[in-house]
Formats: sequence, structure tokens, C-alpha cells
Amino acid sequence: MLKQIEKARNLLDAEKPAAALKVLAGLKTTDAGCEIFFLRGEAWRQAGEFTKALAQYDAGLKSADCHRALRLEILIKKAASSRALGQTQAALRAAGSALEAARLSRSSIAEAELELALAYRLAGDFGRAEPALKRLYRSYLRVKDWGAVSFVLWALGGLWRLKGQYKPAIRAFENAARFAVKAGDKAARGYALFGLGGALRVASHVERALKPYKEARRLFAGSEDVFARAYAECGLANVLRQMGSLNEALKGYQRAHKLYSAIKDGPDLGFVEWGIGEVYKKRGEPAKAESAFKRAEKLFSSGFEPRGLILTRLSLAQVNYLLGKTAKAEKIYFAALREAKKHRLHTYLESFT
Repeated sequence: MLKQIEKARNLLDAEKPAAALKVLAGLKTTDAGCEIFFLRGEAWRQAGEFTKALAQYDAGLKSADCHRALRLEILIKKAASSRALGQTQAALRAAGSALEAARLSRSSIAEAELELALAYRLAGDFGRAEPALKRLYRSYLRVKDWGAVSFVLWALGGLWRLKGQYKPAIRAFENAARFAVKAGDKAARGYALFGLGGALRVASHVERALKPYKEARRLFAGSEDVFARAYAECGLANVLRQMGSLNEALKGYQRAHKLYSAIKDGPDLGFVEWGIGEVYKKRGEPAKAESAFKRAEKLFSSGFEPRGLILTRLSLAQVNYLLGKTAKAEKIYFAALREAKKHRLHTYLESFT
């Protein structure tokens, strides 16, 4: 059993989650149950199947043999997977428990602090998230942990993008990609390029956004990370839509829809449906656009994704106005505006996207 566990760990280090799952499938959880559940969770997380990962992490935490160090590791990864699904409260709880456990054991404190900062970012609590991330950036830079530096810069880039601070966001993503190369982390570079493409796009540098998205899609082509492949298709489709290549954009959204559906990622499916609605809106097909926006609204309402929900309701207001439903359009529009202010987001100003 120990040899198989070691083999599974090596496969995960090589980013081969499917092969790791095959090895782990044959292992009984009566012995070393916690570690087996944890490794299965890691395999599903690497594959972008965050719901399945969470089920394994929870099983591991309930195992009688879950010792302190492994429990801490599971809590950190549970926070990350909850965050990926937009489950804010779950991410905050797991990250908070991880930090408490890290301080008790005096290990992995920085990793737990990082997850808590990211959970604060997800919750829109930038006042707590930003200083924590900046402090962690300086700390990782000091010890020359280039992979961690890249990750924190990626997180800061996303935070600044949400705040509408596009210049520092673009610089952060560019540097995140550079440090990922220095760390030899192909996946981290891909995610940094996603961030760069997104920041360039919303800052109106649409043609410049095309290159990082295409490069990221190439990096993840054939990867077992379904989430990353879906993200690449959706991001590229957003750029193509803004460039006016509506038919190509729609094809990209359809590919993203298939991939996100495979991993049951509701919030990100919401962004795909929103993009499809925007294509129909620009084509002059308001009824089809409204249907897509309603599907997006339902998907966003099931998870914590305020920006997506606000964007969708602003778009719904526009198509209702196009359909002659002015009173309804105004009601939806001002409700979306209140929601944006509540979450301290500037989404209502993103008319260019």
C-alpha cells in the first residue's frame, strides 16, 4: 500500500490526476484512510472537479487516522476548492480553521494565511485581503519562493482588476507569468496568462488580450485540467465577441459550455451563458439573448458570484428595454446597481465588456 500511495503522489506531482486516481481506486481506506481520501481529493482538484475533491477532503477529515499535519493540509486544499466554486462562507471557514491549526502546529502558517486572504478577496473584503497579500508577496520574495511569488501576484492582479485598477492588475499578471517561468511551473504561467488576458480585455486592450489567451489555451491543450481548458475557451470567446467575431465567439462559448458542464461548474457556466446572451444581443436577437441571460442568472444565483450576477442583470435590463419593457428594465437595472454598491464592485461601469 505504501508503494502505491507514493506512486500516486509522484503522479500528482507530475500533474497526472487520472493516472493517480486509477492507482488510488484499488486501495482500501481501512488503513491510511485519511491520506488516501486526501490524495483522491488532490487528483480531483487537479482535474478541475472541485465538488468531487471536496467530498474526498470531507471524508478524510472524518477519518480516525487523520493526524494533525494531514488535517491542516486538507483544510488548506478544502479552502482552495471551495473558493474555486465560489463558496465564500465555506472557503472562509476552512481557511480560518487551517490558520488556527497552522498556528497551533507552527507549520504552514503562510499557506493558511494566503488561503484566508484569498477567501477575503472572494468575499469582496479587499481591506483585509490586499494588505495580507502584499505582506505575503514580500515574504515569499525574500526567501526566493518564485512559485509562491507568482501565485500571490496572480491573486493581487485579480483583486486590482475587481477594484478597477487595471494598470497595476496588468503589471501583476505579467510579473506572475514571469515568475512562473522562473519557478518552472507551466500551469501557473497558464493561469497568469488567463488573468493578463482578462485584465487587458476589460481595460479595452482587446487585440492585446488575444495573445495571452491563445498562448494559455495552447499550454493547457491536452491537459487533464478540464477547468483550465474551459476557462481558455470562455476567455478567448469573450475577446472574439468584443472584436465583433460573433460566430467564432459563439463556437468558443459552446466548447466552454461542454467542458464546464462536464465538471458541473455552475458559476462559470453562468459566465458562458452570459457571453452567449451578449452574442445574441449584438446580433439583434433580444428574445434569444433574454433566455440566455435568464439561464445565467439562475446559475449565478446558486453560488456566490456577485460580479456575474450584476453583469447578467445589467444585460437583462438592456434587452428588456430593447423589447419595449421599460419599467421592468429600470427595476432590474437599479437593483443591479444596488447589488454592485453593496459588494463594493464597479461592475456597472464595465459597459465596454
